[in-house]
Amino acid sequence: MVASKSPDPYSAKHPFPNFFSFWRKAKKPNEDSPPWTRLYRSFTLKELRLATDNFGLNIGQDGHYSVYKGFINGGFNETVAIKMYDNNSLISHGYFLSEMELPWKRDHPNVLSLIGYCIQGSHRYTVFEYMPHGTLHGQLHSKNDSKTLLSWKKRLEICIGAARGIEFLHSGNPLIIHGDIKPSNILLDNNWFAKISDFDLSKMVPTRLSDSDSHVRTVIGGTLGYTDPEYIVSGLLTLKSDVYSFGVVLFVVLSARKPMERSILEEQGISVMQWWRQCVEDDKVGEIMDPRMKVEVAPDCLKAYADIAYKCSNERGSERPSMADVVKRLELILLFQECFEADLPFSPSWLASIAPSPKKNEPLSGVEFQDSDISVSDYDSEELLRD
Repeated sequence: MVASKSPDPYSAKHPFPNFFSFWRKAKKPNEDSPPWTRLYRSFTLKELRLATDNFGLNIGQDGHYSVYKGFINGGFNETVAIKMYDNNSLISHGYFLSEMELPWKRDHPNVLSLIGYCIQGSHRYTVFEYMPHGTLHGQLHSKNDSKTLLSWKKRLEICIGAARGIEFLHSGNPLIIHGDIKPSNILLDNNWFAKISDFDLSKMVPTRLSDSDSHVRTVIGGTLGYTDPEYIVSGLLTLKSDVYSFGVVLFVVLSARKPMERSILEEQGISVMQWWRQCVEDDKVGEIMDPRMKVEVAPDCLKAYADIAYKCSNERGSERPSMADVVKRLELILLFQECFEADLPFSPSWLASIAPSPKKNEPLSGVEFQDSDISVSDYDSEELLRD
């Protein structure tokens, strides 16, 4: 039997000579790598090729990326959307980083979930949850007659979901300004549940300040027709910039028209936004409604909805409501609509709290939101809760 040899405590060689150096080398890359590399799953390019049938299932296109449908995990039983960024564009690389560097934004049901990423040489990919009903833009403007027309109630529910997602972004610390709110960045899942997506132009504000101070000076970006006029002039992207864009979205949802349509300019001699706002001021909201759903809408709900869209799209950011206020008003409007469809009575006092009747010859722009108190006397609570 050979006795084990004890290490010489004075020997120049340590019994575990590489242990501490190995520990340091293993930790250093984690310290130097971006936080998102530890938060999300890293895919190989081979895995993404297999998931997308060699990128053969294209479901979307943009100037700086393409989107593909894919299937991952055991048995390929999880459907995902994979965004492939243009590898020849520095702008695309910046967009990829914008998506990856806002990790906390994924913790809300109305914000699209990020699953993972892939970096292969100059190629960049992001992997997201898949949205079966596509974009709000596609649902409103599709020329496919087989597509189901969005009902007024469904449109309200989608707007509320999107507004909640934006409110969540605005309420964090650091808060996030999305910077490109539009129907094509509002995705719809299998249950028509709205989720905010595409954070390519998003900016973080490092401290929680007042609305007037919460801004980022940046190169003008966004989408024509949806971009805040104040932002275009000043270069200051603010929370109220998102509110303006959402106001445009509300008008688009109501009318199923795009904000840059030429036909309105040719017919009316003014831009689509000017026409929308003029119709609200002249109490002619019915003229801008999607004619396919006129019979569905409670008139009082229509008035209140148009008032919110009008206030959000005010050219002066300081006069726009917060997203929290917008969410509250839209939720009450949905309740009105549900009562209307169920032939239940609802209180005029509630309606006045959302869209007060303007004085004669007074445009809606001169009317301020008022706080509303919902009392039991306004409704029979048991009747409202009954299926």
